[in-house]
Amino acid sequence: MHNRISGFLYFFLLLIFTPVIAQDNYDWWNKKHNWDGVSSWSQYLTYSPAYFGPNALPVPEIRNGLIAKNINLETRSDMHLSQGDNTFDLFLKLDVPLFDGRVALEAFGVPFEVYKMDTVTRDERAVRDRDAKGTAVGDLYISTKIQLLRDHKGWPDLMLGITLRTASGNSLGDARYTDAPGYYFDLSAGKSYKIENSLFIRPFAMLGFYVWQTNDDIHFQNDAFLYGLGVSLYQEKYEFNIKYGGYKGYLGNGDAPMVFRANAFYKWPKTHLRLSFQQGLQDLEYSTISLGAVFFFKAL
Repeated sequence: MHNRISGFLYFFLLLIFTPVIAQDNYDWWNKKHNWDGVSSWSQYLTYSPAYFGPNALPVPEIRNGLIAKNINLETRSDMHLSQGDNTFDLFLKLDVPLFDGRVALEAFGVPFEVYKMDTVTRDERAVRDRDAKGTAVGDLYISTKIQLLRDHKGWPDLMLGITLRTASGNSLGDARYTDAPGYYFDLSAGKSYKIENSLFIRPFAMLGFYVWQTNDDIHFQNDAFLYGLGVSLYQEKYEFNIKYGGYKGYLGNGDAPMVFRANAFYKWPKTHLRLSFQQGLQDLEYSTISLGAVFFFKAL
């Protein structure tokens, strides 16, 4: 009987003091951000690329107007370096062309990342974790691509992309992923020109519309103009391309990221090795180095 009473008292005291203990754990955050004692801590986050991790609201792929002819699986590792946030992640993408390349289904995302922020970045982003380091799982993106025009003598190749970002990412409290959906539409155009023998050059461009949900009670979503330019130089064994692009939201809260990208491929018939570099120019100021491979399989 005595043991039962003791157990009950222990359980009762635990219920009483657990909220106090939990609150004490965030006293530093409450003072730092002048918490009003009522609002949810998530209202103190800024839902823009400048105040989240590098994979939360990245600049989408700048497409070149073409659907791949074969199924391809891309896997790579990314190292994002900045003054206050260093992140390492794994990236996966599966691209499946259908109906003789007229349509393609694509799924991609970051299944795992490791990060470490300094205290300045932690406080700028209103991060809840005092250590500001850990692991996270990213959002899943699902795309439908439609080849509107291809191999036309007088017109460039045209492709329409429709992409949904699911709210599957976690670590909202660490400002890694927004735990909110988004989507974007893009229209890309490109045309290849032969320079000599088997050497080709392909300029391309992309325009679109990017939307994501926010935590703002007045502006429930941010709408952004999406853009990109690029040029590719390729032959049977090698390919090099450079790209510039970004998007511009209308809230003006760090929602206008711009990036420069450079990619190099060494190509075998069924595998391409890829080395990439990305430099953030505004609102996504990471220097990113990526190493990966793309595996090709016969189309359905």
